[in-house]
Amino acid sequence: YSHNTYVAEVAEVELVDGLPVVRRIHCAVDCGIVVNPLNAENQVVGAIIDGLGAMLYGGLEFTDGVPSAKNFDSYRMIRINEVPQVDVYFVESSEPPTGLGEPTLPPVGAAVANAIYRATGIRLRKQPYLPELQRLMSETEPANAQGA
Repeated sequence: YSHNTYVAEVAEVELVDGLPVVRRIHCAVDCGIVVNPLNAENQVVGAIIDGLGAMLYGGLEFTDGVPSAKNFDSYRMIRINEVPQVDVYFVESSEPPTGLGEPTLPPVGAAVANAIYRATGIRLRKQPYLPELQRLMSETEPANAQGA
């Protein structure tokens, strides 16, 4: 089925000690009439935070078909101090309301990956991004050191 919702997201990333820190996410949503603006904004922000945590840290590792993480103490999730400012903009519309929370989660991955690319020159194509970025950076360090 379709939510018939259109979403655009832009991420602002800052490099801290060589690693990206997401500082802000801008999210524009065209979801028809927004019935309850405060709840709608909270739903969007929650989805973005969930998506951000999944794409930065998420990923299950398996040993013999069994998840290695047995509980949340061994499964890395986004922490409250890592949550960026999220600005939500709703397109004014007279169309009937459509889906809201789910459509705003997937674009955060592309927005952050593009911001990281802009900041580092490294294109990320595999999630979770932070371990992948560290791996790619370690592979390019010797080449950079030789050229300096």
